[in-house]
Amino acid sequence: MAKSKNTPAETAQPAQKSFWLPFAMAGLFGLLAGGTGTYLALQPRLRAPPPPSTAAMAAGLPDDPTLHLPSPELTAGQPPAQAARTLGNFYYDHQNWALAIKEYESAISQGSNDADIRTDLGNAYRFTGRPQDALAQYQLAQKMNPAHEFSLFNQGGLYLEQLLQPAKAVEIWQEYLVRFPQGQSAAAARQLIAQASGGAPGSNLPATGPAFAAPSTSEDLILQRMKSVQTGRGKP
Repeated sequence: MAKSKNTPAETAQPAQKSFWLPFAMAGLFGLLAGGTGTYLALQPRLRAPPPPSTAAMAAGLPDDPTLHLPSPELTAGQPPAQAARTLGNFYYDHQNWALAIKEYESAISQGSNDADIRTDLGNAYRFTGRPQDALAQYQLAQKMNPAHEFSLFNQGGLYLEQLLQPAKAVEIWQEYLVRFPQGQSAAAARQLIAQASGGAPGSNLPATGPAFAAPSTSEDLILQRMKSVQTGRGKP
């Protein structure tokens, strides 16, 4: 007898696995693509440099791992004027001229004022392209202490190299030799006079004082002494 059309069909066969395979692969691909996109989106942040250090931010400096910053212990217990001077010396010795100027000016305004700090401030001005300000500081240091040899000697280099007045430079160094014949920079003065005069180093100059290998410029001498002299201020 024929089946009625309302009679339930025989048990259906389970769906073929191949029917779901494309959907499963599509879902897996989407998951992987989403994860990769998230990684790529985060990658620039992961590689971004860390924020500046607190010390660098406080000093108004860029975040530079090679930058020399003073430790808090350097000025611990010092009154404000002395602390500013100490910081000025620190930045000076690390050739951070801008911050050295800032701290020296602060120290002077608070009463820490003598020929040494005026000479160092003059040197810092000189290395930042402010020769007239440097000259004013050297001259003031000489007025404060005529026996301060570096503030006189450095004027010669300033006249020769920045102010382009070699005759005046020679005059200054000759005065230096008269006033400080055994000074720390006497040999250098003789060498630099010869260079500024266009002669061979040491020509027509008395061979007194210690032997000295002349630097190419008086600025080189300043930097040389910064590396070799560990005590005292008002470096040449």
